[in-house]
Amino acid sequence: MSTSQKTPVLGLPSTSPPPILALTPKTHTTIEIRPFHIFDARPVARIANSPRIASCMRNTFPYPYTSKDANHWLLIATGSYSDPETKPTKSGKPLLLDYAIIVNGVLVGDIGLKPLWDVESDTFEIGYWLGEEFWGVGIMTAVLKEFIAWVWEQFPTVRRLEAMVFDFNEGSKKVLSRVGFVQEGVKREAVRKGDKIHDMVVFGLLRREWTTQVLRVSAEP
Repeated sequence: MSTSQKTPVLGLPSTSPPPILALTPKTHTTIEIRPFHIFDARPVARIANSPRIASCMRNTFPYPYTSKDANHWLLIATGSYSDPETKPTKSGKPLLLDYAIIVNGVLVGDIGLKPLWDVESDTFEIGYWLGEEFWGVGIMTAVLKEFIAWVWEQFPTVRRLEAMVFDFNEGSKKVLSRVGFVQEGVKREAVRKGDKIHDMVVFGLLRREWTTQVLRVSAEP
């Protein structure tokens, strides 16, 4: 595939990887979750280059966010850097763990999983970010609901999802609560971001809790 196949607006290739999920919430024409592609570097660099996003992320997420940063990330996200211990899916094959969020054909963010190991091997940490011009309109809530259901289906040995949120990130805390996560505790003064110290808030969701929620909703008239 040549670079001439990019669209003129955000650099997305005309032929992108097929989505793992597609949804049509009321407020948007289409939302897709699909694997990243190496030609996503330009839109990733543009949308991720935000001090407000970086302030809510670990320090491995830089600001400014350059094309070089995007290309390095895409080598990881597309599986060019592979981990032989990646947790297998129900098919028995390793699966990519980081995905692009696409709204009406435009890349707007990222959602991904980090397997934990040793005594926590039945747990995935879930993480995400969204371009700030797309905040506050329900995109991440819709994405998380569908992505969580997909995780349970694809990874039958996973019993628990967890998310770590900086104490000041009220938006992310609200999103996690809406989709069923429970605030389990606070790691006090666990975060140094620049010259400031923050607490880390721990959220968790168990497979059996999700199953109970789904059964309760399906039983409602």
